Amino acid sequence: MTKEDIIKPENLVSKKPTLMNDNPMHYCPGCSHGVVHKLIAEVIEEMGLEDKAIGISPVGCAVFIYNYIDIDWQEAAHGRAPALATAIKRLWPDRLVFTYQGDGDLACIGTAETIHALNRGENITIIFINNAIYGMTGGQMAPTTLVGMKTSTSPYGRDVHLHGYPLKMADIAAQLEGTAYVTRQSVDTVPAIRKQRKPSARRSRTPWQAKAPTS
Repeated sequence: MTKEDIIKPENLVSKKPTLMNDNPMHYCPGCSHGVVHKLIAEVIEEMGLEDKAIGISPVGCAVFIYNYIDIDWQEAAHGRAPALATAIKRLWPDRLVFTYQGDGDLACIGTAETIHALNRGENITIIFINNAIYGMTGGQMAPTTLVGMKTSTSPYGRDVHLHGYPLKMADIAAQLEGTAYVTRQSVDTVPAIRKQRKPSARRSRTPWQAKAPTS
């Protein structure tokens, strides 16, 4: 059997989304940003919203997400992505508007913006990548760092008596009346990735997706 016999349209299992650019990604291995980028691009294509999708990039590891997914992007100040997304959605209600945020951007400096956007029921989607550490700045403890988890600033593990408890952002989001949909998923296995592909962006009010820590 030759390579030409194998590489045929009917044998295609997966392909690179057309919205994904050819730029090499800068992410560390295992962080899952690349996987989630691919899922976002696939869902936008499936929904036929390539020309109406607007993403809000954060301050943090994914600050250069606009280099990888070929849609319209806005760069928000640190933690202010939900506020910027709110303004864009209210100006252009026919657009698919979503934020893409990490631990520090959403669960620390952006906690207030996140909670109030959810509580108001803004018609935006918030995608939260929770690796439970500050990846870009050296692996420091984040608000979502798990109890006992070692980081560069908690080398003996997170101690609740010293550091307090981790913020369970998905649980907090689920308690707010304005939140339309909350799902907490991981993307560390193929079955989990397939489950994650459900396009929750089609729901009304404020959908929420959080990538669970895998440690």
